[in-house]
This record gives sequence, structure tokens and C-alpha cells, in this order.
Amino acid sequence: MKNYKIEGVILRTTDFGDANRVITIYTRDFGKIEVNAYGCRRAKNPLSGALQMFNLISAEVNSGAKVDSIKEADVIKFFPNLNADIEKIAYASLFFEIVNRMTLPKFPEGEIYDLLLKSLPALDERNAKVAALIGIFQFMEFSGVQLNFFHCVHCGEEIKTDAALSLTEGGALCKNCGGVAQDSFNYPQNLQQAFYKILNFDWREHLNFNLKEINTAEKIILRYIQEIIGKELNAVKFIRQLETLQKN
Repeated sequence: MKNYKIEGVILRTTDFGDANRVITIYTRDFGKIEVNAYGCRRAKNPLSGALQMFNLISAEVNSGAKVDSIKEADVIKFFPNLNADIEKIAYASLFFEIVNRMTLPKFPEGEIYDLLLKSLPALDERNAKVAALIGIFQFMEFSGVQLNFFHCVHCGEEIKTDAALSLTEGGALCKNCGGVAQDSFNYPQNLQQAFYKILNFDWREHLNFNLKEINTAEKIILRYIQEIIGKELNAVKFIRQLETLQKN
């Protein structure tokens, strides 16, 4: 059994057995990997504190015949609000669930790893909903299945005026092509500008976005992702439940 070292962000944890956990980690060198952490849910286990969602960790992994397992782990960066604030947890979970569902195991992509590292401080310290949405949009750019927001998907014309947007067609439709899709809806210039700002956002800047445009962008991208993966995201269900509780 060979050991190897990793550095990565914990995307997901799944309990099994009495005290064990499967840890999904996105690493720069290996991409997304899954490792077993035996006994880590026991309070006195040295792995229990390190292997929490959203932690940036370094770890030593045992390479097994069927399943790799964590031998040792240390926290490089801990994000306290992502373990205490329920709304931040919900939106960070949404972003991470999308990354987990839409990436292949052991297929390293440095841009995705860098995006996770850039987004975590914003999720922890600033508006988590806005930060998660920016992260999702920028991740979709790397995924290769992003909607085309700035050129007509039929004729290729650059979108400069109010247009239409179609999820089934894969993006924007100019005025001449807008009638080809039954699911098309209005795509005004202010929303076009919001998408441009989101996709080109520098994580060192303040999250200065119009809330109405953010809510519209959220509905569009989550509906599109749901169509791609074929089912509703678990984190979306959790967010909707949270919104219902906050209204009551």
C-alpha cells in the first residue's frame, strides 16, 4: 500500500457505519477524489476536527486496492462562519454540490481549484448568496456547458440590445431568432450586463450587485443546471425550506 500527499478543499462528507465517513476532496494535483476516513466521527479521533465541509486541508492518503483512506490530515484554513451561519452553510453547500456533481473523478482542473480557493473567503465573510452565485456562474464557464449569454446561439450575432434567452437552445437569441424556441423569455440589457459583471468578477472586489438581478440570475442558472443533471439539487431543497422558515 502506497501513501500519497494531497492538499484540497472538502466538497462533501457522507457518513457510513457507526463512526466512518466518505470524504470528497477537490485537489489541484488529482482533481476530485473520494477517500474513506475510518473512525473520524469519534470525538477523540485526530481526524474528527480536520475533515469538515469547506475546510482546506493537507492530508496523507493510503492507496488501497479498492478504496483509498485518509491516514493523517491537518487544517490549512478553517472558515468559522461556514460552520455557524445556516444561510452561509446553505449557499456554500449549493455551490459545492454543483461542483461535485459536475466534475469527473481524478480529472484535475487548476481553474476550478483556484475558483474554490478564491470563493471560500467571500462565502465565509461576505454575502454568501451572491458569492455562491458568482462561483456557480464562473464554474459553469469552466465546465464547457455554460449558456451563451452574449452571442445569438443561432446566427452568432453579438447581443447588444434587449433579446431573448432559451435554456433548451443553450443561451441568447437575437430579435431575429427569438421565435425559434418555445421556452424563450425576455433577456433585457440590464440582465446581460449583470451576467457580464458576474462572469468577470474579481474576487478581490466588493460584492456590489443589484439584488433583483441576482435573484433572476439565480433562478435561471439553477433551472438550467437542474435540466442538465436531471434532478433537483439537495441544497436547493434546503434553501427553499430555510426561506419558508424565515418567512414564518
